[in-house]
Amino acid sequence: MKSNLVREFYKFRHQRIPLYGVIALLLLMLYSAFDGTKVSRLTISQGFGAGQWIILILITVGSTFVDMEYQNGTIVTLLYKNSNKVRIYIAKLMVINLYGVALLAFSMIFTMVFKVLLVGSQYSWGSIYDQRSLINDFSLNMLGSLIYMFFIVTLAFLLISLVKANAAVVGIGLVIVFFGSYFSTLLLTTVPSLKAITAWNPFNMIFVINQLSNSTYMKFTYLTSSQLIIGNIAYTFLFVVLGYLLFKKRRV
Repeated sequence: MKSNLVREFYKFRHQRIPLYGVIALLLLMLYSAFDGTKVSRLTISQGFGAGQWIILILITVGSTFVDMEYQNGTIVTLLYKNSNKVRIYIAKLMVINLYGVALLAFSMIFTMVFKVLLVGSQYSWGSIYDQRSLINDFSLNMLGSLIYMFFIVTLAFLLISLVKANAAVVGIGLVIVFFGSYFSTLLLTTVPSLKAITAWNPFNMIFVINQLSNSTYMKFTYLTSSQLIIGNIAYTFLFVVLGYLLFKKRRV
């Protein structure tokens, strides 16, 4: 397993797309900072939209990382050197997830810099609002983003093994990021008698990014924060299994 990880890290590190992902995150967070509205406490606590931007970047980077193996034909050499597909698959997942952690770290640094440059001391990290400090809300939002990150990376791997088209996976990612919460709300309101079941739909899991710091989101999710975390973890394991089975059967 160690040799697989080293190999995947080496390949990933020598591609340009990881750097492009960091640059894209910086630009997208800048867009959130200068979108025409005043920078508020909520904007800072959400890391200038870092959660949704990281999700979008990881879908793109993750699916591209897998798809390039097939496009360049290197998957044949990879399987020849190591026929254990599960180790290859898990190694790739670990690389992208660790890259996601790095993006979260960058987003925290960018947020702190933007706060100093744009609002100065107007919003103190220790300032209390609704019995919660800004640093507490920010930390919980980052934790929610981390949890959902595992969900979305495993989903991206599953989708690229299923549809075998990187552009399609990115398109699906865009739909999830910008319309996923709408689809979930629509499903919950369409069949209100089944809310106890439909609340566990995969689109609803994206709310974990914000609900950990703001319990009022329970009015929309019909799940507690603990249930959202459990749901994300359960879907993550499900996507890992299904994604691997599709990856294993995919022709090279």
